[in-house]
Amino acid sequence: MKFTVTRNSLLNELNLVQGVIEKKSTIPILSNILVEASAEHLDIAATDLDVTIRCGCPARVDAEGTTTISARRLFDIVRLLPDGADIEISLLENDWVELRSGNSHYKIVALPKDNFPTIPETGPVVAYIPGSLLRSMIQRTMFAITQEESRYSLNGALVALLPDQIRMVATDGHRLALVSRSMEIPGLDAEIKSLIPRKTLVEILKLIGDQDSMVEFGRDDNNLFFGVGSKRLISRVLAGQFPNYELVIPRENDKFVIAATKPLGDAIRRAAVMSDEKLKAIRLAFRSGTLELSASSAEAGESREELEVEYEGEALQIGFNPVYLLDFVGACATDTISISIKDSETQGLLRPVGSSDLDYQYVVMPMKL
Repeated sequence: MKFTVTRNSLLNELNLVQGVIEKKSTIPILSNILVEASAEHLDIAATDLDVTIRCGCPARVDAEGTTTISARRLFDIVRLLPDGADIEISLLENDWVELRSGNSHYKIVALPKDNFPTIPETGPVVAYIPGSLLRSMIQRTMFAITQEESRYSLNGALVALLPDQIRMVATDGHRLALVSRSMEIPGLDAEIKSLIPRKTLVEILKLIGDQDSMVEFGRDDNNLFFGVGSKRLISRVLAGQFPNYELVIPRENDKFVIAATKPLGDAIRRAAVMSDEKLKAIRLAFRSGTLELSASSAEAGESREELEVEYEGEALQIGFNPVYLLDFVGACATDTISISIKDSETQGLLRPVGSSDLDYQYVVMPMKL
C-alpha cells in the first residue's frame, strides 16, 4: 500500500473520527482506524463497537492496500505538519507504516486489518432530512438527556418520523425537551420511532457541520444509519422503552408570562449565584407586570432580582433548577419566551415566542423551596 494525500484533506477526515475512537480501550484495535487505498480514494473507518464512522478523501494511489493505524498518533502527526503539505504513506513489512512529508519522516506501528471489527452494511434509506433541521432539533433537545448511565432508556433522544411530521424528544425525568416540525416524508405510511444514543447525536452534529446538505436516515433491527454526501455514520439502536412523554406535557396551565430572553437569562444567572449548593433552586415570584427571582443559602447569603414581564394573573411563587431554565434560554433562539404555569406544584411549560417553523416545548418540574 502506498498513497499520497494533502495534509488538509486528511486532517478533516481525522478530525471527524476522533470522537468515536476509544481513548482507553481494553481492545487495542479500537484505538486504530482502518485505512484502505484504492483507485483514487482513501477510505477511513473508525468504531467503538457502538458507533462507526466511514469517511475518506481523494488520494493519489500508487499501490492499493489496507491496514490499521493508531488514530491518535496519526492525528497528532498530521495536524503538526505545514498547511497544504503533501503526505506520502506506505505500508512496510511486519505491519509498520511509513509517513513522509517534506523533511518529516515517521514510522508507526500498525495492526493487521483482519483484527478490525466487521462494519455493518448500511440499510435502505427511510427518509431524507435537511441537515439544518436535524442540527436544530438536536441542539434543542440533547441537553435534556439524562447523565445517569443506569437509566438506560433515557440515555438518548427519541426520534419519531411520521408521514407529515418529524419529532425529537429527550428527558432526564426532571425536565423534557420536545421539538417537532411539519414535513412530508415521501414513502412513509406509518410512524417510525428510534432511540438515538447521546454519543451518536454528538457525532451527527460533527457529520453535518455547518452544511445544509440532506441527511440520509435508515435503520434495521440493530443499527441506525446516517449519511451526508459520501460520509456514513452507523449507530447501534438504543434498547429500552422510552416513557410516554405526552403525559408529561401540562394541559391545564392557565397563567402565562412573557419575558425577554436575554434579560431573563441574565437575571437567572445573577440570582443563582446565591442558590444552595445542594438544593440548587431559585424562587420565581410572579405578580402583575413583574417577576422577582431570588435564592438563598445559609452559608452564602441571599440574592434578589426584579424583571419587568407581561403577566396579569394572581400572585404566584414556584421553584425551579436555574440550570434547567438556562439550558432552554440558551437553546430557544428567539428574543422572547413564554412560561405557562398553574401552581407551585405543577410543572412549568416554556416555549419560544416568535417566527419559527419549529414547535418547541420545554417542560420543567418544580422544586420545593
